[in-house]
Amino acid sequence: MTRPQVTQKNVHLFIPHKVAKICGELNRSEHLSLNDSILKLYNSPAYEILSRESSKLWQEGWVYMYQMIEK
Repeated sequence: MTRPQVTQKNVHLFIPHKVAKICGELNRSEHLSLNDSILKLYNSPAYEILSRESSKLWQEGWVYMYQMIEK
């Protein structure tokens, strides 16, 4: 059985889980509302990089990306 190839067309399938984890941590650690957490993430350079398949950031764990946002 071969694994499906990740492309720009399907990389979005890997993003929601990471977004949920990161926003949960922003909510907990910075006491942001869920809406503010989502806005902080989506407006960050890290999210723009995550959404590009060629960056391979989607392969990293959510903690790595959270650390990128905090820098």
